[in-house]
Amino acid sequence: MQRVAIEAISRESGKHGKLSALRRQGFIPGVVYGRGMTAMSVAVPIRAFERIRRTAGESAILELQFDGGQAITTVVHEFQMNPIRDTYIHVDFLSISLDEPLRSRIPIRPVGTAIGLKEGGVLEHSLYELEVEALPLDIPDYVEVDVSGLGLKHSIHVADLKLGDKIKVLTNETATVFSVVAPAVEEAPPLPEEGAATGGAVPAGEGSVASAAAPESAAKAPSKK
Repeated sequence: MQRVAIEAISRESGKHGKLSALRRQGFIPGVVYGRGMTAMSVAVPIRAFERIRRTAGESAILELQFDGGQAITTVVHEFQMNPIRDTYIHVDFLSISLDEPLRSRIPIRPVGTAIGLKEGGVLEHSLYELEVEALPLDIPDYVEVDVSGLGLKHSIHVADLKLGDKIKVLTNETATVFSVVAPAVEEAPPLPEEGAATGGAVPAGEGSVASAAAPESAAKAPSKK
């Protein structure tokens, strides 16, 4: 995990109006909490936070730096966004220690072209994140999986991934990460049976042409005098 510094300010926990004012000034209201500390209301610059997310990823270690030299080592626990305006509403920071194991989810990326694709197969990406536990600085930003040797009807499972002794994988080792499968074949619609009607539906109250016309043998008989 990358370690990045970001300026932060402490704030008083306020009402909706104060939080809206902070956002208009270019800050995201937030809170820092964790083991051994009292929850602390903070705010960080929107542009700096967005730049870190874009360049270092959501799993980066953020050093919140305050005036006076105070610093708190954190990771982003979660953040909320306005679904209409696509703007930040609030962010929660989790205080961590670099000397204690941390649980995290890291993305999985494929590398290479599976040989099974030349046989007409399709690469299926079944697992997109891996849950791990390790010291914060030992957790990678992502895991790259070489799929080039994957043939048709072959799979790569969590147990096949090699992350080293410093990282404990928590995801079920039997879970499938990548596989090459045969493409789905659409079944052709069944042919109509011989002699079966193939016309469209008849509107209610209207008979078919054959039933509307009376056969000649059923012509009206002359009346008796």
